[in-house]
Amino acid sequence: MEILKTLYKYELKKIIGRKICRITLLLCLSVILFLSVMQLGGKSYVDGEVADTHYHMFRVDQAYERALSGRAIDDTLLRETMDAYRQIPDPEGRYTLTDEYQTYARPYSAICQLISRWTTLDLLTDILRADPDEEAFYQARQDFLREHWQNYLLTDREKEFWSRKETEIHTPFTYYYHEGYTMLSKSFNSLCILIPLFIAVCLSGVFPEEHTRRTDQLILSSAKGKNTVYLAKILAGITVSFAGTFLMLLTSVALCLGIYGTDGFGMQMQVTPYPFSYPMTIGEACLIMGGVALILSVFISVFVMILSETLHSSIAALAVSSALILLSVSLNLPPQYRIIAQIWNWLPFSFLNIWNIFDVRTLPLFGHCLVSWQIVPILYLLSAVLLAAGGRKIYQKYQISGR
Repeated sequence: MEILKTLYKYELKKIIGRKICRITLLLCLSVILFLSVMQLGGKSYVDGEVADTHYHMFRVDQAYERALSGRAIDDTLLRETMDAYRQIPDPEGRYTLTDEYQTYARPYSAICQLISRWTTLDLLTDILRADPDEEAFYQARQDFLREHWQNYLLTDREKEFWSRKETEIHTPFTYYYHEGYTMLSKSFNSLCILIPLFIAVCLSGVFPEEHTRRTDQLILSSAKGKNTVYLAKILAGITVSFAGTFLMLLTSVALCLGIYGTDGFGMQMQVTPYPFSYPMTIGEACLIMGGVALILSVFISVFVMILSETLHSSIAALAVSSALILLSVSLNLPPQYRIIAQIWNWLPFSFLNIWNIFDVRTLPLFGHCLVSWQIVPILYLLSAVLLAAGGRKIYQKYQISGR
């Protein structure tokens, strides 16, 4: 154990000591910073003239949404929203530029967006023709969910499963200002790229470095060369991957909640744009996504290291990993191809996306429907263990017959 501890520290120092590792981490953190503040920069133009700055628009909408916090989305609030929007003189024109919209309607824009989302009415004139009926409003949400389930080709058992989950959700929903957690959940779309890219750059040379420097036979001749060195490298790689991912997550949390506010942790996920039927809050969802990111970092680190040992080349391993990352971002399989699309969305380079983590498609097992965020991380942890065990055989075999 003492020898493993010494080798682990040595391997950890080798990885962290690489300049490319520190530069990559710094670039990833810089991208996170840029994306967090990007939407607050710049100005809004109308007919070539500056109408307002994005930062001031955000502050105004933030104040209006905080004024709505704690209110139930019921008949009273729906009626207030409709009455406010009916003050607009020409709802078919560029109504957002009118004083009536800015004075009366804009404070209720968040509620109007909910109405538009669930009723699938795009035009304001169509929304204003509807009656502010709480029962019809929540029924429209149920119809929207069933259509979504149908589009994703859910089985009858899955539909029954989600219908039971809907019975655990209490209405009317309560609205809270939640922009900080909305931005945090969106940040995982970029982390889906940054985390595996950081891991690929840092760990693709852990094993090939021995073969490049021709020190593999020297290591083999040592008493602990076959097993202890391999284990030390794997543990060091996992540590760097886990720590780098945690630092990126911490940076995203600090920026998103620090800039946009910590309000709304307890708001139901059903108020967000995502068609969720699981009883959880947006804060709990962000915690789950963070945990999934850390688990994925473990699997991806083992995958990259074993890939590099299999290919005997850090450049080849980096190229393959980069190709998989780009492919997962650019290729989006339609839900009509149920099995293939589900497998593709649950792959490690694409799973870290809120639509995939909280996928309505489940994994049927022994008569139960297992949701993605519960079962997929466990599968990746088990896969990491199996992959590491298989990689040990590859490592030993090359050491003996590689030349």
